[in-house]
Amino acid sequence: AFKDSYQPQVVANAKAFAQALVDEGLEVQGDPEVGYTETHQVVVVVGYAQGCAVAQELEESNIIVNYQAVPSDESFTSSSGLRMGVAEMTRFGMKEDDFREFAAMFTEGVRGRNVKDEVARFRERFQTMHYCFDVDFSEYKNIFVGLF
Repeated sequence: AFKDSYQPQVVANAKAFAQALVDEGLEVQGDPEVGYTETHQVVVVVGYAQGCAVAQELEESNIIVNYQAVPSDESFTSSSGLRMGVAEMTRFGMKEDDFREFAAMFTEGVRGRNVKDEVARFRERFQTMHYCFDVDFSEYKNIFVGLF
């Protein structure tokens, strides 16, 4: 029901996020001719075998990413990259400009600064789920209760 609006927004957000990270000075994997990505994911190179450590540091700032091997890494255990998806925060209403704003916080986190407070204030602006049906489930309460 929402694919015609949701999926294009996800891809637009990923492209905006990727370009903003490049503008902040980070190395983003992918083809710049297509905006570095054609999906919901963005991969950033953070230094040889640093992916896991940087991912843990970002988690302390409430930024959740996955460490990711890049083509030059000999194995996943020496991951030099971080992989981020933008789908969830797109569902919470973030648009391209929001991802550009977030890219600055993300970059500071990658560079070792704890940005937990800034991330919390930023996240407060996105509390409503989008791209879903707005339904009052109270009318279905008896059905749900009967299932359990």
